[in-house]
Amino acid sequence: METVFNSDFATLTYEEDLKVLTITWKDRKITFEEYQKPFEEAIKYMSKKPVDNYISDIRNQGIISPDYRKWLQEIAFPEAAKAGLKRVVGVANINIFKQYYINNVFQSAKKFGIPFKMFNSIEEAKKWFLEFE
Repeated sequence: METVFNSDFATLTYEEDLKVLTITWKDRKITFEEYQKPFEEAIKYMSKKPVDNYISDIRNQGIISPDYRKWLQEIAFPEAAKAGLKRVVGVANINIFKQYYINNVFQSAKKFGIPFKMFNSIEEAKKWFLEFE
């Protein structure tokens, strides 16, 4: 496993065998720039290594502003799709705020033909990715 990005609000890692980038959000309120940074790093990294799969572990992520989510849907998702991303997984303990966020991200993923699923653990997500190998 290679660490691509690490900060006090998020960590981004890459596993070559599954061609997966995993972002793990940490329990801390974040600015818009902080929200953008790991996604921007992921997109940059996709030009260096093949990335088919993406896991977003939002179990410790706080409430995300609609403006942040809009940027993810309108800017980051299209760029990731262009870079070759094939599947996205969210790992979460669902509450009403996360459910709203997730529903909106699902809609964006569908626009780009990227399957998006939710799981309770990273291990379950990785098992799903193996179905496509």
